[in-house]
Amino acid sequence: MKEDTGIKLLVSGAVVIGLGVVGAFKFFEKIDNGYVGVRYSMNGGIKDNTLSQGVKFVGLDKVIQYPIRLQTIQAKDVSVSTSDGKKTTVNIKYDYKVDPTNASKMYKEFGNITSEDIEKGWLKSKLQKEAREVYSKYSLLNVLSGDSSKVEASLLGNFSKAVEAKGFIVEDVTVGVPEVDSETQKSIDGIIRAGQDNEKAKLDAQTAKTKADSQAYQKVKSAEAEADANKKLSESITPELINLKEAEARLKHGWVEVQTGEAIVDAKK
Repeated sequence: MKEDTGIKLLVSGAVVIGLGVVGAFKFFEKIDNGYVGVRYSMNGGIKDNTLSQGVKFVGLDKVIQYPIRLQTIQAKDVSVSTSDGKKTTVNIKYDYKVDPTNASKMYKEFGNITSEDIEKGWLKSKLQKEAREVYSKYSLLNVLSGDSSKVEASLLGNFSKAVEAKGFIVEDVTVGVPEVDSETQKSIDGIIRAGQDNEKAKLDAQTAKTKADSQAYQKVKSAEAEADANKKLSESITPELINLKEAEARLKHGWVEVQTGEAIVDAKK
């Protein structure tokens, strides 16, 4: 009899513990790092106070989490048309996060759907719309040959403004290289070759100018050195030096001096 009672108590305890565990999972919510939670009560509706990261008691309320740290989203094969009528696709990467002060407002706007659902739905639709608007102002050739940075800047500005009212903050946009047809690719190759030829011509001209300047400089320095040497030589020739050299020559070679028509020969000769 005691054994049966013990077994019943053990079973009852296990049930209580089990219910406690289930209740813990049911009544508590873990808010992930970098997210905020928005509570929705069947009785009181959406609660304005959001939940920060950590384990929170929520009772029977439902919780939706939104990212408040940067999320990087890759949108592939976004269809656009350029000003010259070229239809193409481009990959676009953007970084966004949710303004925590607008998280409750966002829940009221989108309802009980996750941020991933919003990314694949509303955000993707807005990005597509703004990308088409921006690319329609540029030719495909211009986008590929130097205006890609302008496209990125315009898309970042337009996309940011389009989604900020809903509580989304877009901090960066990067556009990939659009797909091109063979005709456009030939035009691009021609532009690249022309640019390379132009750069080579500039380099050759610069090299020739540098060489000519060097030669001219060397000639000027040589002339200056020669003039300086001649000046020093001229300054070193004095009457005393001339007399000395003359005396040295007479001692070595003798001399002939003509006076009144008669020649006087050095006795040493």
